[in-house]
Amino acid sequence: MCGIFAYNGDTDCREKLVNGLRMLEYRWYDSAGVVWITQKGEVFLEKAVGRVSALANKVDNKKKDTALYTTWIAHTRWATHGWVTELNTHPHVSSSERFYIVHNGIIENYKELKKSLEKDHTFYSETDTEVIAKLIESLYDGDLKSTMEIVAKKLVGAYSLAVVDREEPGKIVGIKLGSPLIVGSAVDGVYISSDVNALASLAESYTILEDHEMVVIEWKKYNIYMAGEQVERASQEVDEALVIDELWDFSSYTEKEIFEIPSVLENVWSGRIHFEKKEIHSETLDALWELDIDKICVIWSWSSSYAGEMGCYFFKKFSGIEAQTVISSEFLSDVFIPGKKTLYVFLSQSGETADVRESMKIVQAKGCMTFGVVNVVGSTIARMADMWLYSHAGVEVWVASTKNVIAQVWVLLTMALSLGLKRDMQIADARDLITELAALPDKIQQTLLKWPHIKKLAEKYSKYDHMFVLGRNYFYPVAGEASLKCKELSYLHYESYSAGELKHGPLALVSSEFPVMVFNPMGKFYAKTISNIQEVSAREGPVLGFISSNDTHKELYTDAIELPETSELLAVFTGLVASYLFGLYLAEALGRDVDKPRNLAKSVTVE
Repeated sequence: MCGIFAYNGDTDCREKLVNGLRMLEYRWYDSAGVVWITQKGEVFLEKAVGRVSALANKVDNKKKDTALYTTWIAHTRWATHGWVTELNTHPHVSSSERFYIVHNGIIENYKELKKSLEKDHTFYSETDTEVIAKLIESLYDGDLKSTMEIVAKKLVGAYSLAVVDREEPGKIVGIKLGSPLIVGSAVDGVYISSDVNALASLAESYTILEDHEMVVIEWKKYNIYMAGEQVERASQEVDEALVIDELWDFSSYTEKEIFEIPSVLENVWSGRIHFEKKEIHSETLDALWELDIDKICVIWSWSSSYAGEMGCYFFKKFSGIEAQTVISSEFLSDVFIPGKKTLYVFLSQSGETADVRESMKIVQAKGCMTFGVVNVVGSTIARMADMWLYSHAGVEVWVASTKNVIAQVWVLLTMALSLGLKRDMQIADARDLITELAALPDKIQQTLLKWPHIKKLAEKYSKYDHMFVLGRNYFYPVAGEASLKCKELSYLHYESYSAGELKHGPLALVSSEFPVMVFNPMGKFYAKTISNIQEVSAREGPVLGFISSNDTHKELYTDAIELPETSELLAVFTGLVASYLFGLYLAEALGRDVDKPRNLAKSVTVE
């Protein structure tokens, strides 16, 4: 979603401002804007449609100005209300041009508020944010802090806001409900950001605001308030690991993050799996043993959906526990029947996904057990959950999630093995499996080394506008995840199906111009999927197979990506990695911006 970045201090930080917005650009990149205020109340407002670089060019032209701008707020926008225009770009301003505001979220009652304000104010944009600016001016009582407390009571929806008053140039007021807002403290001043990643190279410590909390920043100091009363909140040190590395020799950050997957797996199992002793060790997983669980419900959104579905296969196979997945937006729309012996597992890369967060609130309100699997330490879902495990995928800021999906699958597999050892899983079987898993980083490295061949095939198949993606059992959600990556990066129509459903309708579309991608490594359902491949071939449909290197029917495939010889379980991971490379190079062949695909945002913080 939108990204907020702000600063108050004693340094002219125009360059830091633009760099901070660049760190938030993954949240969206329709347009960007900034307002700076000097200690004398002099204002500089600039907006630009498109990427932050367009705003940076305008800011560079202002560097000749010798004024010291010590307070500013900035924003990168995802359009929700109104077209992508400079008029709709944040910051927005009140009628008197006194109050400036940036906003992340959606105000659900903005039309009603706007109607009540129209007799005294003229509106220049189509946004809900401009309504807040006019509302602040209408309700101003002489103090920006108390005014914002009044304004917040009139807003319905999710939001994080940062507001400045040109007549109080050394002050910023921030407030949040639903959408994230983080305060960073540094020697040169205080920062506000929608994401801790953007603070990594600027602040020494940070504090995450809770819902309904307000921060008031004045002259390099800040205080946090709840319901008008000051509250004390502990800060956390900024982890240097959050700093985004250089691109090095990679073509994109998406490619770089795919090639980081072997090291990510080592982070995920660190402190959880002892490969020499062939044991699983984790206080959190040990605590799960104490729970009386007869069912697991995994609630998810976006790429986490396919990780969750893979997890359900693991829970049933290794733990002997019934498991199901539910899409978070549908969970909110359906009737919730609580299960007191059900463990509700919530997946989110950012830990801020609105639908997942609101689903967790419903589950907790009914007294059921919640478990979070998130990547961002200290995120809302991690703080809300009764229990949690971090996926430890590291910074993943570019829109398509790859290494975090792999990490989520690994965490769910580890949970399934741990729960299975409490039940009927034999220790010897678990040890054999752990021995096998130890080889996974090397198998993935072998897969990554096939990138030239995968790139060549991606270029070949980029001429097709449509493709089915098939798989069975474990590889049904693998097919779904591969399909998602291809469509969101390339903008082509990729659609996944269970291979067994091909003849129940999809086969009607297969032709020489409608190829099929199939995941069919050696395993339990290999022979059944072979019959589906023959059905496609009989209709002259090209077949791209993700297959084991020891496959004995390679002649059935038009083209093949051979995965290292492994068990069916490990092929889940190598197959995912190979599909990520295919989706990446497919998009590059079509000239797409793989780091910032159109119409998508990394962190969806409103419903």
